[in-house]
Amino acid sequence: MKNDILYDKNSTDEALDISCNVCPRKCNANRKDGTSYCKSKGLRIARLGLHMWEEPCISGKYGSGTIFFSGCSLRCIYCQNYDVSQKSKGYNISVNRLVEIFKELEAMGAHNINLVTPTHYIDYIIMALDIYKPHIPVCYNTSGYESEQSIKRLAGYVDIFLVDFKYFQKDLAQEFSSASDYPEVAQKAILQMKSIIPCDKFDSNGMMRQGVIVRHLVLPNCLQNTKEILAWVEKNLGKNTILSLMNQYTPYGKAIGNKIIGRKLKALEYKIAVNYALKLGLENAYVQDSESADECFIPEFFGEIME
Repeated sequence: MKNDILYDKNSTDEALDISCNVCPRKCNANRKDGTSYCKSKGLRIARLGLHMWEEPCISGKYGSGTIFFSGCSLRCIYCQNYDVSQKSKGYNISVNRLVEIFKELEAMGAHNINLVTPTHYIDYIIMALDIYKPHIPVCYNTSGYESEQSIKRLAGYVDIFLVDFKYFQKDLAQEFSSASDYPEVAQKAILQMKSIIPCDKFDSNGMMRQGVIVRHLVLPNCLQNTKEILAWVEKNLGKNTILSLMNQYTPYGKAIGNKIIGRKLKALEYKIAVNYALKLGLENAYVQDSESADECFIPEFFGEIME
């Protein structure tokens, strides 16, 4: 399947000449030489088009207008998009081209503009949204590894936060994502998101217009981590929080053969996680069947790989 929209490979921006500390890594790298932890140089995307596999209130009937950004500040060992997140597969584009993409996705009937793994491109994204704010909601689809300051900058630009909450336990965060500070960082970021958009709003068709959705991927052999996350969500965000409890884990990349997460999730593990959410009163939740744990749901990405 080819991209729904052609990239403009000849339209590139010079990388911002900054010592970058936009994400919690605070690597202070010059973004012009591509040596940052996220491997970002300029504005780079790997795929765009209508995506049907987000939560129902995001994908709806016509699809979410997704823009998959290249590179990542987290680099999880089980990432299904390894070539994109860790090898920066994709094409360089300009801010003006990003604006055009917003408009093209709108014209295709997208329910929203879905910015996937956008953290390290926040400066470019804000520049684009200053030029043109779409008439459909802007969704910030993030790993949760965000600085509070970055999230504050998005007030007035972002309508929906679709945020992962991966780890409550520091040892798991370090082993799987080399980020022992992830639990504390994610909690602060999510609370900041909720302060910016305290109420969830939907249109007459049930499509989200504003709000926060907390995603959690249940990992094998990590049920205590899941329970602690669910308990935190209930205590700090409330029982009405929209939760997406994901059953789609598949060993991938460096996770294959890992002693903890080297297998798919068992049906019993997921059932325990769902029942615990219900026990806490978190009934406003999306759940998945086991068929979602399949590589066929991984989108095909295009572009060159940056080594």
